[in-house]
Amino acid sequence: MAPSPDNPSGGAAAVAVVPFEDLSDEGGQPWFARGFVDDIVADLSRFANLDVVSTLDPTTSDVEGRIDYVLTGTLRRGGRALRVTVQLVAAEDRRVIWAGRYDREDAELFEVQDDITARVVGAVSSGIDASLLAAARRKPITALEVYDTWLRGMDVLRRGTLEADREARRLFERAVGVDPHFSRAHLGLSLTYFNEWSCQLWHAWDENEKRAFEHAERANRLDEDDHLSHLVLGRVLLFRREFGPAEAHLDRALALNSNDADALVQLAMSFALLGRTQEARTLYRRAHRLSPNPPLYYHAFGGIVAFAATAYDDVLHEFGRAPAGAMVDMPAHCAVARVELGDPTGARSEVEAFLRNFSEKITPGRPPERGEALRWLAHVNPYRDPANVARLVEGVRRAGLDVGARSAPIEVTPTYSAFRKVGSLWELSYQGENAHLPNAKGLADLARLLARPDQEIHCTELMGVESSPAAAPEAVDRQARDEYRRRIADLQAVIDECETAGDAGRALAAREELEALRDHITAAFGLGGRARRPGAPEEKARSAVTQRIRASIRRIEENLPALGRHLAVSVRTGAFCSYAPETTPDWHL
Repeated sequence: MAPSPDNPSGGAAAVAVVPFEDLSDEGGQPWFARGFVDDIVADLSRFANLDVVSTLDPTTSDVEGRIDYVLTGTLRRGGRALRVTVQLVAAEDRRVIWAGRYDREDAELFEVQDDITARVVGAVSSGIDASLLAAARRKPITALEVYDTWLRGMDVLRRGTLEADREARRLFERAVGVDPHFSRAHLGLSLTYFNEWSCQLWHAWDENEKRAFEHAERANRLDEDDHLSHLVLGRVLLFRREFGPAEAHLDRALALNSNDADALVQLAMSFALLGRTQEARTLYRRAHRLSPNPPLYYHAFGGIVAFAATAYDDVLHEFGRAPAGAMVDMPAHCAVARVELGDPTGARSEVEAFLRNFSEKITPGRPPERGEALRWLAHVNPYRDPANVARLVEGVRRAGLDVGARSAPIEVTPTYSAFRKVGSLWELSYQGENAHLPNAKGLADLARLLARPDQEIHCTELMGVESSPAAAPEAVDRQARDEYRRRIADLQAVIDECETAGDAGRALAAREELEALRDHITAAFGLGGRARRPGAPEEKARSAVTQRIRASIRRIEENLPALGRHLAVSVRTGAFCSYAPETTPDWHL
């Protein structure tokens, strides 16, 4: 079999995994059997030699003729006892290739999964590298309770409601409480916040976005070989419009596992948003081939893939098969599709459905402001190409969404600016550039200044020491101070004149002299003409704070030149420090 876009593994053997029958006396635990099989599917999917298909019925026309082996089994739990039976059958002649029975304690569940994976891989492809087989599963888990709670949380999360997000969060928090190093529990927590961030609560946008990132980043650090940790972190970064880092993590997720259908549909949507449309469509088709009877929510991801490709008939087909509450803005995309297909009546009906969704899930408890729904639509669809956001926004307008005055434009490329500590690092984002810097006191000082724009903060407050009221001789007399002020005024006039005349070189020289003069002045007295008194405790604070802030700005400029320049001209240091920009970004602090 030759490799193809839909079958990159070429001659790989195709294995269909059928859900195991739950024979437990207790009953009421379908999530356990489903999760048990999902993990076996994930394990098998790590091997490039295998094409793994998760299916309810391997004899359906969707998979018949394309399957080489079928894996079936039963599972029974009772108290601490666990019994698992499993069969690997050749699809062509129903010959049993391998069968096994496990009577173990439930704490040995993971060893059972590992053994099943090894047996299937060994039976199907003896040439698989032994070291890869040994690393088929990474389980940093200290108790079955953690794994059990993870499975239950993911099962709850699939309901897609605000209540489900919070119920699942409690389960994942319980798992973290038992084992804080279990990466999957942090992934679950990230997903609960991600859902509220991108699909639910508009008023809690900043807090949910921050929590989604923190837990995704934590999970990725705990297990960098887990494709899901890269997938979740990549999606969070994508929705923050950190396109470069997002793309790197998403590519890594695909490289680690190209056979996980659930991951592939999310990667397909993500690549569509990044502008890799053809690749997105290929991955979406592959996900359906690997899971011929997929959950209906796959079609919500498929609708975004189709919209990115301007395949408007497919947009209606995919979103028409998705669950009604899968995405708040599904009707908005359908409205654009109907406008493009010449159905204005249908488009208007879709707009009304979108507004109902928006009022119910995004602004519950209050009516939306005029134009708010369209601003939200632009904000939560992180297309790398602004033209795609504009196509969505303008299409919904054409479909009949009243946004008020046409003179009030909708921002279709929201700027993300961040300056905050995450774990042991500082996350900085400005004008599309991103960096993570090690902790430094100067960065903490800058964060406090950014939180209080146009306000003066005394150096002793930043330093954490008390100011002394004792009098002392002024370091600079009044005559010298007046001379400084006159020179500053002259330099500012030169800068204004040069900018008007377009003399960039002379303006730059004047700015450098002005900055040097201001630094020199703050060594003598604070902002606003307050005299510095040598020997006072605040003098030591002034010197230390000035040095560490300026050092941090230089470090920032090495990594994020635009942000470094912005801070260099907007931050003043001395006895009193301040952040006074011409335009204040919408900082996430």
